[in-house]
Amino acid sequence: MAQSVSNDALWEKLSEVDKKLERLFNTQKPSNLDNEQAIIKPDFQKERDEIVSKLERYIQGLGTHCDSHFNVIHKDIEQLEKDTEGVYKILSCLSAILKETGEQSGTKQDDGKSYLNFKLFKLRKSSLVIAILGLLVFILTLFCMKQQNDYVLLLDENYKRNMAMPAVQAETDSLETVCKRNK
Repeated sequence: MAQSVSNDALWEKLSEVDKKLERLFNTQKPSNLDNEQAIIKPDFQKERDEIVSKLERYIQGLGTHCDSHFNVIHKDIEQLEKDTEGVYKILSCLSAILKETGEQSGTKQDDGKSYLNFKLFKLRKSSLVIAILGLLVFILTLFCMKQQNDYVLLLDENYKRNMAMPAVQAETDSLETVCKRNK
């Protein structure tokens, strides 16, 4: 399972790579050919700057993309908690009403009030309440399933991006070997 990577960690890694490249650049001294150094140094600096700028763009894009998804998920979770609290309040009110009607049904004074009479059939009020509560539970379950699906898709994208990082590292390493060979 892919692990999430924060922007700070990515920037720290980028600065480490930058320091290593700079250290490598500073430690590599040409033997006797100043002309070759003048030719190699601008090319190496240009490619190094290009790699650093690409890495910065990739890291920036990954950071903003993940942050926006996590912010949306957190907002949805907060909304789900509010909805759940509202449903709990409704359920507690309905429970109080059902207890009240249960006490009244003990007396059985008016049995006709517990039914809804339609032309073709009779429907118990408690059955209607149970059906409405079942529908609410079904809707909440669907919402949670959607949130889980969005989260899995986000993790999948993050995993794919993490798989691309070794390719960028390999490209950086190959550039280092090319520079070593040119000396």
